Amino acid sequence: MIVPPETLYRPLFPEDYDQGDPYILVPPPEARSRFRYYVYTTGEDPDSGRAFPVYGSHDLVTWQRLDEALLVGLQSSHWAPCVRYLPQLELPFVMLYSRAIGVGPQGHVGHTIRRAHARHAEGPFVDSGHVLTDDLDFAIDPDVYRAPDGSLRLAFAMDFVADEPYGTGIVEAAIDDDLTRLIDPRRILARPQHDWHVFEPSRVMPWKTISGIDWSRHSVRWHTVEAPVGGLVSPQGKRVYLYSGGCFYGFYAVGALVEEKGELRDVTGGKHDFVIGPRPEDGFYAPGHCSWLQLPDGQDYLLFHARFGAPDAKRQMALAPLHWTGDGLPTASHPLIPDNLTPSTM
Repeated sequence: MIVPPETLYRPLFPEDYDQGDPYILVPPPEARSRFRYYVYTTGEDPDSGRAFPVYGSHDLVTWQRLDEALLVGLQSSHWAPCVRYLPQLELPFVMLYSRAIGVGPQGHVGHTIRRAHARHAEGPFVDSGHVLTDDLDFAIDPDVYRAPDGSLRLAFAMDFVADEPYGTGIVEAAIDDDLTRLIDPRRILARPQHDWHVFEPSRVMPWKTISGIDWSRHSVRWHTVEAPVGGLVSPQGKRVYLYSGGCFYGFYAVGALVEEKGELRDVTGGKHDFVIGPRPEDGFYAPGHCSWLQLPDGQDYLLFHARFGAPDAKRQMALAPLHWTGDGLPTASHPLIPDNLTPSTM
C-alpha cells in the first residue's frame, strides 16, 4: 500500500474540533468490525458522558468520524488513549488512558493511568477498575509495545520535582499480558535537558508540592518531555524511542532517544535535528504526540497532531513517513508543507 503524497503533512479529517493526542490501531483481519484503521483522540462530550472520539478508515486517506469510544460516567478530564488488541481476552480491545480528578482548573490534577476494555475497536469501552499508577500524583500518555526480548512494556510520562529541572519526563516498566498491572519497577527513559523542552518559564502550580516552593510567592521553570513512543528499532538494530517536548500550545516538536552502548541518548538538541518540528513559515505549528504505524511493505509512518495555518488553530491529526538517516536517526521532516492550509480552510 502506498499513501498518496498529497495526504501527508496535512489534516487527514479537517474539522472544527480539536484532535489532540492521536493514537492509531490496526486490528488483525479477524478482529475488524468496520474499518482497517482506527484513530483515537483526546476529547470529551459532556452531554453523552463519553470521551475519546474515534475515526475509522479503510485506506488512511478517507476517514469517517465515529462516536466517542469511552463511557466515562463522571465529569473529568480524560487524556491520550492507547488501544491494544489482546486476543486472549473476552473483551479483547484494551484501552489505557489517564483521568484527572476533575475539569477546568482540576483538569491537570491527579491524572492516573487507568484501563478500560471493549468487544469492538470502536467501543464502547468501559473502565475495568484497574489503576496502573496509583502511587503517582501525575501520570499521562501511555504507550504499550513489545521490547526486543518479546516482553510487553508500558512507557508513560510522569512529573519529577525532587530536583531540577522540574517538569515531566518519561519512564517505562514491564506490564502483564492483560495490561492490568506493572510487574517491575519503573526506569527513567528521559528527563528534560534542552531549552526547547521548557513548557513555561514561570509556572505556578498550587496543586503540586515542591520542597522549598511557596506558590504564593514563587514560580518554577517547568519543562515537559512527554508522549513516549516505544518499540522502534533502527536499521543498525538499536532501540529507539520518540517523545514530544515543549509546550503543546506554544513551541512543540518530536525528539528521539537512541540506544548507544546500552544507554539511551537524546539526539535532539533542537533547531535542525527534530524528528519533526514546526515550520511557521509554512503555517505548520506544534507537531507532536505521535503514534507509530508500519505498513506491510515495511514503510514506517507517524500519526501526529499539528496546528495548521495559525499557532492557535485547533490540533488536527496528520500523517508523515518516518525515515532513517545513514547514522540510524529517525526523521519525519518534510522540505515543503502544503501551502494551501490557512486558518480559513480549518
